[in-house]
Amino acid sequence: MSRLVVIGNSAAGLAAIEAIRSRDRRSKLTLVAAETHLPYSRILLTYLLSGKTTLADVPVHGPEWYRRMDVEPLTGRRALSIDTRRGVVITEHAGSGKRAERVAFDELLIATGATAQLPEVPGVDLPGVFCLRDLDDATAIQEHLAERLPASRRPRAVFLGAGPVCLQSMTALAARGMQVRLMVRSPAILSQLADPDTAAMAERVLRAHGIVITKGVDVTGIEPGASTGRAPSLLAVVTAEGRRVPADLIIVGKGTTPNAGLARSSGIAADYGITVDDNLMTSAPGVYAAGDVAQASHCVSGEKVCYGTWTNACEQGRIAGLNMTGTAALWNGGLNRNVTTLFGNTIGSVGMIRERDVARSGADVRVVRHRDRRSGTSRRILFSAGRCVGAVAWNACDDLGVIGWLINSGRDCTGQEERMARGQRVYADALGAKLARTPANLGHVVPAR
Repeated sequence: MSRLVVIGNSAAGLAAIEAIRSRDRRSKLTLVAAETHLPYSRILLTYLLSGKTTLADVPVHGPEWYRRMDVEPLTGRRALSIDTRRGVVITEHAGSGKRAERVAFDELLIATGATAQLPEVPGVDLPGVFCLRDLDDATAIQEHLAERLPASRRPRAVFLGAGPVCLQSMTALAARGMQVRLMVRSPAILSQLADPDTAAMAERVLRAHGIVITKGVDVTGIEPGASTGRAPSLLAVVTAEGRRVPADLIIVGKGTTPNAGLARSSGIAADYGITVDDNLMTSAPGVYAAGDVAQASHCVSGEKVCYGTWTNACEQGRIAGLNMTGTAALWNGGLNRNVTTLFGNTIGSVGMIRERDVARSGADVRVVRHRDRRSGTSRRILFSAGRCVGAVAWNACDDLGVIGWLINSGRDCTGQEERMARGQRVYADALGAKLARTPANLGHVVPAR
């Protein structure tokens, strides 16, 4: 009987377990996870801040799921090292430093995710400064809102960074009546998610809802605030110009770093993330990686990149899980796809959205844009050699799944560019696309070994 082990209890790990049990009900399957929570959706964490969901709504599976999957959950266990030659994972009880049992494996999946990046400035560890990466972060923010913030005035929240999580959190806290300020170093917001014109539309919406935006600012530190005076605060953000911006809550959204240290210290090849081949196998035979920690091929550029989205993590986990059962499955290359809601408006992107990234490979770039002021929609689509390679949409995100499929399939879109930018859904039929599924990263299953 084979011994299969999955490290990580989020999207990639959960998808791998379900894929394994879809093909193999006999092998011993063990889950190692540092968190003690039931499996939950990170996507719902910002909804906790808004009050639209409760802790009871966050889990994606209950205890019965482990029984149904016939998996042994070793939760609250942190993987310390991997002995790839002997096939053993060394664990400890998370937070205690006490060694737990050695977990033997024949096939292993590393799905350890990523950790939020913190700016290297003094004071980032002060109470009231948070990231929003996991459930513990969300509950800590809720406790801070309930226990530390004054009831006599409107609390002030300052966001450092404008990624999707920060945007969702800003709308949540603004809806709760808080004063919200966004501070970014770049000269424009959403530089990783949208083109400048679409980002400008998002900025106007944020400002219209009372969010103060400060661009081109260099934060040099965080200090305790003043408890007395005209504008007392718990904290203060310090800028390079010497300005002190009062805050009662600070949320940092500077991106993530893959948790590749476990693999790297165990002799498994890692660059920014854990490098994998098209089967999602690492440099160690029988050891796979999936999700935010994996550095896998991009379907357009072919470069090895880390993806930070739930859909890519699920698909990678599925492919890795199938390979662990002996059912050969290939990663065809993924796409980053993000959709964020801003006060009733949606902004989304898929694929490569900057001309310079496409042109870096020497390919030609054509940008087609259509904006409908009456409906308040906009689409900006990038093409190279007749192939769609990326898109940004404002209040027109329903097509992003179809566009992602076209990008991933490499289908020739010549002659359909203007229709696609106008959002005429018939272009899918015109291109002969049979969309059985719309996710942009469709793994291919080949006959079993």
